[in-house]
Amino acid sequence: MMLTAAAASAQTTTWNDPMKAGYPTVQNQAWTSEIGHSYVRMPDRAEAQVRKPLWDLSRNSAGLALYFTTNSPTITVRYKISGAQTMPHMPATGVSGVDLYRIDSVGGQDFCFGSYSFGPKVQYSYSALAPSDLSGADREYHLNLPLYNTIDSLEIGVAEGSRFSFLPKRTEKPIVVYGTSIAQGACSSRPGMSWINIVRRNLSDYPVVNLGFSGNGRLEPEVLALIAEIDAEMFVLDCMPNLTQKSADEARDLVLAAVAQLRKSSDAPIILVEHAGYSNAPTNAAQLDCYTRLNRGQRQAYEQLKAQGVKDLHYVSHDELAYPSDAWVDYVHPSDLGAQRQADVLTEKIRSVRNH
Repeated sequence: MMLTAAAASAQTTTWNDPMKAGYPTVQNQAWTSEIGHSYVRMPDRAEAQVRKPLWDLSRNSAGLALYFTTNSPTITVRYKISGAQTMPHMPATGVSGVDLYRIDSVGGQDFCFGSYSFGPKVQYSYSALAPSDLSGADREYHLNLPLYNTIDSLEIGVAEGSRFSFLPKRTEKPIVVYGTSIAQGACSSRPGMSWINIVRRNLSDYPVVNLGFSGNGRLEPEVLALIAEIDAEMFVLDCMPNLTQKSADEARDLVLAAVAQLRKSSDAPIILVEHAGYSNAPTNAAQLDCYTRLNRGQRQAYEQLKAQGVKDLHYVSHDELAYPSDAWVDYVHPSDLGAQRQADVLTEKIRSVRNH
């Protein structure tokens, strides 16, 4: 009996589960000792400390990645997710898709396009991946996980007989970003184009922990208490877009309290990021007032803290971000163009802070 193509493929593929590697494999994840066996972003104990909407978003795999080596000419990624596959303003490839990059001979990253299908399980298939020098040597790959979905299970398949190994999680002190939907990844077309993932690639895949929560990046003390547990290289606070109901004074006070809370346990640099603005601010007076009011409050907090002698406090202004007019998919969420702009500015700032 002739085998179907699917059956033949299944017989010639060896599947690898990151959760069975015997060591932590999930990159850019904090609290590894508690959640390294999963694709979530906050420990289970946080459920009793934070609001339910934020807790639910912490189950999404935004910013997480898997690194591995193989000499296989084909790679298949199959996984099961538990959330909606798409959103009206963000495609399935961004909400629920994965992105694969291959590391080149000088440490750069080449994007690997894969065919994909979305169903009860999502599958991405990559072919013709032989090294350009045809040496058959193992190559390193980095797999970016979905931005707005929760992974229940995942396997990576390679051609039978090929070598394969997951790389252990990197253990450097991470850069920790606390923010909004924009930090989580809205509305990038695919995971690799979220601004945090671009920053990570710009920094040679230095660990960056994504604690962006759509609609829920509010500088809350309960969340900051958890973030303060992380032994970070630096913190980035990018929460202004979720404080739209606050006055300038209220925004100022939230920033003052957030910095004070982090400083109780860490001397790591803190970068405060202003609201990048709204696409329709030039034509909508209310939108213009909203983001300028919040940025005014945060700027006042920054100047007050600097006057008090708080060290290693840094700032990214709206004018530095300078989104071009086509940088949004709607009124606030960046397109790939906007995400690239945000990433370029933050990469430069992070490098400046490191050299400070």
